[in-house]
Amino acid sequence: MGRIRNLLFTLLLIQCFAPDKIYAQRKHGDFQKFTDRIYYGGSIGLAIGNRITQIDVLPQGGIWIFPQWSIGIGGRYTYRRERFNFQPGSTTLAPVTTTIWGYSGFTDILPVPDFNEAFGIKLHGGFVIHGEFENLYLDRKIFDQSATLGKGWVKMYMLGGGWRQRIGNRAAINFLVLWDLTDNRYSPYSTNPILRFSITF
Repeated sequence: MGRIRNLLFTLLLIQCFAPDKIYAQRKHGDFQKFTDRIYYGGSIGLAIGNRITQIDVLPQGGIWIFPQWSIGIGGRYTYRRERFNFQPGSTTLAPVTTTIWGYSGFTDILPVPDFNEAFGIKLHGGFVIHGEFENLYLDRKIFDQSATLGKGWVKMYMLGGGWRQRIGNRAAINFLVLWDLTDNRYSPYSTNPILRFSITF
């Protein structure tokens, strides 16, 4: 995990201080046609450890309503395997495999989309404020042994922010830190806040 963080940090530094010619000539918000407002992308996650193996696929798509504001929808599929856990309804430790799937709606606000365009600072990106509603279908007994209910929908509201780094006319890398405001006991996230990395085009 530490190597991945170091790699991402290195990529961010390269993008921040690379020559201007690798960036878009078009300014953020210069929508020449309707399709310029639409973006898509997402992230793929892989965690392999002594106890938990998890694979995440999170596609997303959105539209820029204004140059500083966008809304979008996303999906989620997760495969999770815990080497040692209690099978639902059992007191015996054993490998447990489960899947999670669901959908989300989100909004992004960019107070300053591009520091280079706004202030002449050689940073082709800006801070982003992110709000999200996520509804996941999962087995609640996997994440809370005292749960009386099994599979069902779990709603979460997340709020946070981060940095959106432009890497082309349309492409951007997004680094987010999100807090689960509901602090749901059935949450599949092992930490709060939640770190998220995605690419959009």
